[in-house]
Amino acid sequence: MMIDLTQLLDHNTPIYPGDPPFSSHRACSVPNDGYSVHSLSCSSHAGTHIDAPSHFFVDGKTIDQFPPSAFIRPALVLDVSQKNARERITWDSITPAADRIRPGTAVLFRTGWSRFYNYHSHFNHRDGKREDDKGKDNGPDAQRYFDHPWITKDVAQRLVALGVRLIGTDTMSPDRSPADVTATADNNNLSEEEEEEEDFGVHRVILGTGGLIVENLTNLDALLDAQDAVGPGEEVVVSLLPLKISGCDASPVRAVAWVQPRGLFS
Repeated sequence: MMIDLTQLLDHNTPIYPGDPPFSSHRACSVPNDGYSVHSLSCSSHAGTHIDAPSHFFVDGKTIDQFPPSAFIRPALVLDVSQKNARERITWDSITPAADRIRPGTAVLFRTGWSRFYNYHSHFNHRDGKREDDKGKDNGPDAQRYFDHPWITKDVAQRLVALGVRLIGTDTMSPDRSPADVTATADNNNLSEEEEEEEDFGVHRVILGTGGLIVENLTNLDALLDAQDAVGPGEEVVVSLLPLKISGCDASPVRAVAWVQPRGLFS
């Protein structure tokens, strides 16, 4: 059985403030032209997507410079769904599963926050406010998706030390969202540690080692169930193949996962 881990791309796709929104418009139609063609416009980070090192590093690899094998890996889902809004995901949170982390494994964090993915509508990419289809601000509830739990820099460093070069999450980012785009944060009450963690620590650690980060995953609960049912000699595998876009820092993906006999990947 193949499990789809991909969010739908449509006009409700949430976008990181400052990024261009997703749009799909019909350019040709079967009744008028004899065939259908759509015009697509979006950020390289739209929907379920994967970040390449060049997202943060001038000399980092671009998405087209990775072989396909980099995106198809054995996977381990870590259940951190007990975490609350804007709560840290520390190493203690994943210690029970730490002995299952192997070099080359794609480590996926299941927070459960994908349930807020299409909560109301989308952020206005010009002013960072989230609006409904009539252009009205939906207020704090519309920003719930940005209140996700976040992974500490220490966790990223420990994963890299264990040989992990690909992580994923069912949130907008593995890092802490900026306080000014969330529903619950108070910019005036950040500790020095919290301010430091706002500086994309996980991105800098993982991408800085030539790794990859996949964001906005969904259905990790189903994948976790499949993982729990894996028998002896089997493993979970995830495919996160991007578009081969020349010189690009990221790409939308059609993320899927399945169970197969262990040992097909080195």
